[in-house]
Amino acid sequence: MGETLAQTAASWTFGVFVLLVGLCIGSFLNVCIHRLPAGKSLLRPSSHCTSCQAPIAWHDNIPVVSYFVLGGRCRQCGARFSIRYMLVEAATGLVFFGYWVAFFRFGVRGGPGGMEGTERLGVYAVYMAIIGALVVSGVIDLERKEIYTSVTYFAAGVGIVGSFIWPAVQRIGAYDHQLSDITGWPRTNAVALAVIGAVVGAGLVYLTRVLATQAFKKEAMGMGDAYLMAAVGAVLGWEGALLVFFVAPFLALPYGLWQLVRHGGEDEGGGAGEPEAPRRTPVPWLSLAMTVAGFVLLVAAALAARTGWTLGPRLALVGSLAAFATGFWRASREEDRQAEAHEEPARAPASHEVPYGPFLGLATAIVMLVQDVVIRWLGFGRLGA
Repeated sequence: MGETLAQTAASWTFGVFVLLVGLCIGSFLNVCIHRLPAGKSLLRPSSHCTSCQAPIAWHDNIPVVSYFVLGGRCRQCGARFSIRYMLVEAATGLVFFGYWVAFFRFGVRGGPGGMEGTERLGVYAVYMAIIGALVVSGVIDLERKEIYTSVTYFAAGVGIVGSFIWPAVQRIGAYDHQLSDITGWPRTNAVALAVIGAVVGAGLVYLTRVLATQAFKKEAMGMGDAYLMAAVGAVLGWEGALLVFFVAPFLALPYGLWQLVRHGGEDEGGGAGEPEAPRRTPVPWLSLAMTVAGFVLLVAAALAARTGWTLGPRLALVGSLAAFATGFWRASREEDRQAEAHEEPARAPASHEVPYGPFLGLATAIVMLVQDVVIRWLGFGRLGA
């Protein structure tokens, strides 16, 4: 059964099917990108022109093709559609097809012995789900500098549930392609590693956010970036979260330099006269301390498992997750309080600020293909318990 499924999934007919599915999913991602910021339903009403509100017929709603047939305009009123719709559809379709070629034709990310057909399909499905979430978050972040938790929660949930159904989601990213024995059952071991990956990803971004905000006296990163990294870590594990965290800034560097050159002489205050003084941001000491404690206990759990310390690795791991949970809960409460305390008219963010979401997506897409190779090259060990 598994061999037959693997042969079917590797056929070019299936690859063309994947391409078409990716194009259609790209069309739905456009709906999410447009409607989430507007607070509208993703299901109703059906696709329509945003200028004249006329419904778009099915034959005018074929991904990519319809854009060129209609010349990028509404058939009813002639209003021009943004080329972004076509680009998102095309990019999503090509990504789906490209990863199908990598997974099913070239056999990347298989590990010793490879994966069964159902496992490979499962891992591919989870990866494409996180790719879709990253496309939505990246485009919205690029346009509005906002990340919606509904998207990141969905992606993290897919990572955790997908790891339970297909433990290979976590296994193929590990140093020796073996799950750490944390709970005694492979499926829950995979879930535990997904949770660890989520807290490591979010914790890295949160620490960077707090320290950089204090150093530069302005908000360096948003909490939305932490949630997005949590979703990445839930899919790729803690090793993948580390790689993405360090790769993304290098991808963002050219954009940041270009924006700095383009807007380097402009006031951030956006008006004449003296620039707006930066608002002092209090240090969230409790959240910071609990996040640091979470990392310390996580390292202690790994060392205890590898060296045979008397300290119980499972106890240290539970303490680490509890510390992370307390820190993130407290950080969320502090964010809500600060938002309520500083009620003021909305002001467009400085145009040279770098939205991190798109570059997180690019880094994740790269790491998805090369993670196991890089992990073995770096010599990361298992987080055993």
